Amino acid sequence: MARNVVSIAMFTVVVGMSLLTRDLAAQPDTFRQSVVATRAPQAGSMQFDIPSLPLQAALDAFGEKTGFAGLYSAASIQGLNSTAVSGRYSADAALRLLLEGSGLEANFTAPDAFVLEPVQPTAASIQRNVAYDGLLQAGVREAFCSDPLIAALDYRIALRFHVDAKGRITQAVLLDSSGNKSRDHAILQALKKVDLGRGPSDTSLPFFMLVLPQQLAASDCAGMAGH
Repeated sequence: MARNVVSIAMFTVVVGMSLLTRDLAAQPDTFRQSVVATRAPQAGSMQFDIPSLPLQAALDAFGEKTGFAGLYSAASIQGLNSTAVSGRYSADAALRLLLEGSGLEANFTAPDAFVLEPVQPTAASIQRNVAYDGLLQAGVREAFCSDPLIAALDYRIALRFHVDAKGRITQAVLLDSSGNKSRDHAILQALKKVDLGRGPSDTSLPFFMLVLPQQLAASDCAGMAGH
């Protein structure tokens, strides 16, 4: 089945059409975000010396080295080992090497953020519903911009939700916290206001959205108000 990874401006939408998605939908509490906040993402090539390890430990070591953030389920990496990475590589090349043989691939949703998903056949991996992804992103962006508490986008949050046949967001769940309970509540309330006018091709499959801090979020909302 197809799965999309779309990165446009403020939001990243990962359409839940893979085995990983079904696993996450069944076990939302196992969804984890590996974030290294103490180190800025490293550009260019760097020296890696990560031996073959349980995949969780290897991803932690990779995150500490690069400052990259990963979004994946604990169940999806359980029992898997990494491939050793030794030598000078760019961060994305090192990550691809680290994942070799795991059956997982990294889909980058931002220069320093990725989602781990099962490797898909090429024909399936390129099937995309870009038009609906854009419609969904615009609807969520408009809802967020309507509330000053969440419009700033100076936080990171991962979301899971469905979109019904009428284009309304349902079953919204925060997969982590933005760091502010009032803001978390406001995010869920904003999602209830989204009305896209039409649903996706398959309403049974969930969407995952990773919202990353954006320096231009305020001006982006101001631009929307001017239209």
